[in-house]
Amino acid sequence: MHLHEVFDYPLSRLDPCAAHSDPSILAVYETLVNKGPDGNAYPGLAESWKVSKDKLRWTFRLRPNARFHSGDPCDAPAVEAALESIRFGFHGGKQFYYWDPVDKVRADGADKLVFTLHHPYVRLPSILWGLHTAIHNDRRRATDSDGSGCEWADGTGPFRFVSYTPERVEVERFENYPGCNATFLETGGAVALEHITWTSILDPDERAAALDRRDAHCAHGPNFEDVARLEEDPELKVIRFSQGSNAYLGLNWQRADLGFDDVRVRKAVSLALDRSELVRDALLGYGAPTLGPLSVDGEFYDPAVDSNLQQDTAESARLLDDVGWTLDSEGVRSKDGARLDFECLIQDDAIQKRIAEGLREQLSKIGIVVELLPIRSFHAFYDGCKKGPAAFLNKWLWQDPVDASIGFIATWGKPDPNWHYSSVPELDEGFHRWLRSETAEELQAAATNIQMLVAEHVPYVPLLVPQDVWVHTTAVHNWTPAQSILYPFYHRTTINL
Repeated sequence: MHLHEVFDYPLSRLDPCAAHSDPSILAVYETLVNKGPDGNAYPGLAESWKVSKDKLRWTFRLRPNARFHSGDPCDAPAVEAALESIRFGFHGGKQFYYWDPVDKVRADGADKLVFTLHHPYVRLPSILWGLHTAIHNDRRRATDSDGSGCEWADGTGPFRFVSYTPERVEVERFENYPGCNATFLETGGAVALEHITWTSILDPDERAAALDRRDAHCAHGPNFEDVARLEEDPELKVIRFSQGSNAYLGLNWQRADLGFDDVRVRKAVSLALDRSELVRDALLGYGAPTLGPLSVDGEFYDPAVDSNLQQDTAESARLLDDVGWTLDSEGVRSKDGARLDFECLIQDDAIQKRIAEGLREQLSKIGIVVELLPIRSFHAFYDGCKKGPAAFLNKWLWQDPVDASIGFIATWGKPDPNWHYSSVPELDEGFHRWLRSETAEELQAAATNIQMLVAEHVPYVPLLVPQDVWVHTTAVHNWTPAQSILYPFYHRTTINL
């Protein structure tokens, strides 16, 4: 059985230390624990774990005799090396932004890994189930980091690396895979699929055509124009839900000449936007507007943040007038001879471009001029954001929404991935409360506080959350995307021949 899946972006290298991860990561690598469809932690490479009475020590027992695909042992010292490499290496020696609760990670013998915390944190598993903590062979990566994920990939997952290009990724079944103890992933051994191929098709019409021709078994991100038609096809199943993402406009706080360090200017930009119109025109209604930083209807989302979504161009104009950005003879906001005219970096993606074009049109009506600069690949876009543009339109994609917002908003996230250089002390304190939560109730209270503070201080300008749309033929079974999980797992997937 050979599964063919088409994807809507250029494919990223199969390297947990890379800036972006694609579905193939979940096939080749494992994480210590797995996040289940219900949002809870299940066994992964770690078969079990326990927490000390003071909640400061978490001990994980690894699957015995685990080995990487290369045959190298994946024991506790190897797992420790992989995690420490990601923890401090992903941002060039700076600790990964949501690892704050962790003091030490150390191997205890061959099969136990001990996490010592600075303070209790009930959500420690969320650090360990993300794709940027996938357990890789760090000893091998240290000798060939450039080739990692491009020429080779060495994990412990149910599939092993075959080949990579930005247009195509192929993996094959790892015959020695012993299976996973997570109840929703149990296989009892090697998986049923023999091969998986992911193909990048950037044109959304072509992605739908690949499904129509049955050239592909599965697809992510068909054109929203095609969704209703695909749902009518009895041989296809369409799965859609609010995506674990948030599209936002970043305004560079370092650009005081444009007033972006002034909350009144950022609020004016936010008030000028009709987010419902953006959802209608750019997403054809397949999405939701928001004033908050989290995924709408997702984990920890509080609908109170969106109780006042109304566009208010009169108040927007008043705020701009108050800070000296008045309309000139050409209808452009000007101040001391300068114009409120700036470039905005965007991803060269059909939907992102439609959002950006709608945003540009709406801002032009209050005298703000925006020039759009499209960039195709994730890596080039991220590199462009790191150079400090005046503005950028980004959409994060992450299965843990508050953790994502920490990196993009917290002061300690500057300059990467807080590319707009925001700094709001009240939000920093809110994030610290989140990272010190000991109960589910404390987590929700902290998350609600963060959402309200973002709406108040506008560190960046939240816009909307698209629906995530996945499609597969009815011949495919147990390929089940879920909102709480970034990409589908392939452990139990089968195809009727």
